[in-house]
Formats: sequence, structure tokens, C-alpha cells
Amino acid sequence: MMRLTIPMVFAIISMMLLGLVDTFFISLLGTNELAAASFVMPIYMLLVNVALGIGMAISSLTSRLIGEQRLKEAARFITDSHILASMIIITIAGAFYVSIDGLFTAMGATNNVMPDIRAYMKIILLGSPIIVLTFICNSTFRAIGHIKASAIFSTLLSLLNLTLDPLFIFGLGPFPELGMPGAAVATVIAACFTWICSYYMLAFKEKLLDFRLPKLVKLFDNWRKCLSIAIPAIFANIMTPLAAAIMTAMIARHGEASVAGFGVGARIESMSLLITFALSSTLPMFIGQNMGAGRADRAYQALIMCLRFALIFQIAVYFILLVLAPFISTGFSDNADVIYVIKTYLAILPLSYSAHAVVILVMVSLNVLGRPRTALLATIIRLLLLYLPLAYLGSLFWGITGLFVGAAIGNFIAGLVAFKIIKNVCREQGLDSATYQISK
Repeated sequence: MMRLTIPMVFAIISMMLLGLVDTFFISLLGTNELAAASFVMPIYMLLVNVALGIGMAISSLTSRLIGEQRLKEAARFITDSHILASMIIITIAGAFYVSIDGLFTAMGATNNVMPDIRAYMKIILLGSPIIVLTFICNSTFRAIGHIKASAIFSTLLSLLNLTLDPLFIFGLGPFPELGMPGAAVATVIAACFTWICSYYMLAFKEKLLDFRLPKLVKLFDNWRKCLSIAIPAIFANIMTPLAAAIMTAMIARHGEASVAGFGVGARIESMSLLITFALSSTLPMFIGQNMGAGRADRAYQALIMCLRFALIFQIAVYFILLVLAPFISTGFSDNADVIYVIKTYLAILPLSYSAHAVVILVMVSLNVLGRPRTALLATIIRLLLLYLPLAYLGSLFWGITGLFVGAAIGNFIAGLVAFKIIKNVCREQGLDSATYQISK
């Protein structure tokens, strides 16, 4: 697990830094632009999470095929699933494209930020099929155990985006000055180049893309298998940006400075959970390949080890953030209200990241164990029954501080529920008592 996860740590660091750098460059344009970036982030993350949900289905099923040495079937399944992913994301992006104004108005966006939101989202939505396929390719590489390739292409995407961001945002050299929409242009161009490189390696190096016309029976069967996991996984994944959108709407009642501060805090949250995200990228592959090879004991040991490590690590991260909070807040804004919100966020919510990490690892493990609906249930419990209601109640009594306290309490309770769920599933499938015997 260490050998597999370390490359993903560096890849996810680059991806998280990309988000922070995007936010930093946009913050130089002004508070309105920073608030606009906070509004678009949940919708952009919704698209990404659709990709991650489909990628989870591909990873869960492909890893078992690889563990069973059924490589031709794996190539056909990967190809058919990528076709399905393209169709899904084009449909979703089209629906968002025709409803941009109504969607963001409902989220609380004002006329001050709507022009930047509109220009940014139109570019992102047009490029979303390529962006999504780029993320799915990364999931595919992880499913076959090629973690280094996944890490390399994630880093390539980040570096390209990082290089292009200031060129298109500020109009350096021969490049046009596009402002906030320039960040969207940089993202789409970087994704196009990374997607081409990923497909070349997947098709010609790994030979895991089958370009022959599929038989309809086989095509529909692979789509059915993929959707059986992808649909619950997509709903589970989109719950997070949906909750972020609802949280943004709650916070918008406290002013645009609060929205801007919350957007920065959300970026810090992603960075703080990077080790957990790295583990969630490699743990399903590890569990799936070992289950396919008949090593349920190793799968269970890896799961428990990762949960324990994530708990301890995230507690350590909280104390680091407490020390760095004054520097982080002033580094992103010179507005006193924004600084206050960032400091308050970092003093409260990161304490619950250990419980949040448990939920993340439990969810990806349930998918590869063939329990995607249970994974969706765990996510619904966390976000819709605990995180958002408690945040809302807290805001009624103690304003923005109470909102963060309520959200943190929701995370803690959700972590306990998720741990109970995964223990029960492991007991039902016999993983907690599995022993390895050499068959003669």
C-alpha cells in the first residue's frame, strides 16, 4: 500500500496545488472574482465527481478482471465504459449549459459576479467531455496497477494548467487577457493534451483499448455492469458538490466576503485530505485485485490499516492548520471579513477531517466490495441527514461560527456510522475472519 500510494500523494499534491493556485490567481483580480470562483467550484466539482463515479465503477470491475488475468475482457470493458462516460457527460453538460443563469441565481449569485460565472462555466462545460475522460483514464491506470502512469498524467495536467493560468488570466505576452474565464481556457487546453497522451499509452502501450466494433449484446452487458456501480457511485460523489452548493447558498446570506472565505477554506480542506484521497485512489485497486486473486485476508488488513492511519494523520493535520491559519488567511485576502471567515473555518472544521477521512475510505471500499448502494447510503447519511442539517441549525443560533461547528459535529457522527457499516459488511462477507490457504 505504501509503494502504491506514495506516487499518488505527489500527483494529488499537484492537483490540489492547482486548485489553490487557481484560487490565488483569481483572488488577485478582486473579491467579486474570488466570490465567483467560489460559486462555480461546486458545479465544476459535480462534473469531476461524475467522472470519479464512473471511474470507480471501471476501477472496481477492472481490478478484479486483472486479478483473475482476464485481460481481453478488461480491454473490452474499459473501452465500452469510456463510450458510456462520454454519452453521460455530454448530456449533463448540455443540461447545465442551458440553465447557467437560473442555477447560479438559485445558489445566491448576484449581478456583481454573474458575468464572470457565465463566461467561465460556458468554457468549462464545452470542454467537460475531455476533462471527464482525462480523469477516467487516471482511474483506469490505477485499476490495472499502473499507479506511476496515473501520477505522471495527473502531474502533467496540473503543471500545464499552472503554466497556462497566468498567461490567459492576465494576458501575458501574446496571450489575450481573459480574466477569470482564462482559468477555464487553461483547464480545457491542459486536459486536451493530457487526454491525448493518456489514450496513446492506454491503447498502444498497455493494449487496454479495443477499437473493434463491439457486439451489441456485449456492449449493453458491459454498460449494465458499469452502471450497476457507477449510478450509486455518481450519486454518492455528487452529494459532496451538492452539499457544497447548499452550504454556499447558506453562507451567501452572510455576504460575499463570507462566500469568498468559505471558498478558500474548501480549497484548504481538499489539500488537507490529500493523503486520504491518495489512499482512496489505491485502496480499491488493492482490495479488488486481492479479492480476484483469492486473498481476502490481505484486502481486509489493508482496509483496517488505512482507516487507522487516516484517523491519526488527519488529527496531526488539524494542529498544523491551527498554527498556519493566520498566514493562510492573510495570504489569500486583505479583506478583514474574508480573513475572519477563513480563520474561523480553519479553527473548527479541520478537527473533523479524521471522521470525514473514514467516510471517504469506507465509501470506496464498499464500491469494490460490491455494495455501491450501501456506499451511497453512507454518503446520504453524512451529508443530507447530519452535515447540512446540523450546519443549518448551528447558523440559526451562532451565525457563521455555528454553521462550521454544526458541520463538524455532523462529520464526527457520520464517521462513526460509516465505520459501523464497513465492519458489518466485512463480517457478512467473511473478510474479517479470512485466512489465506494455498490450494493444492
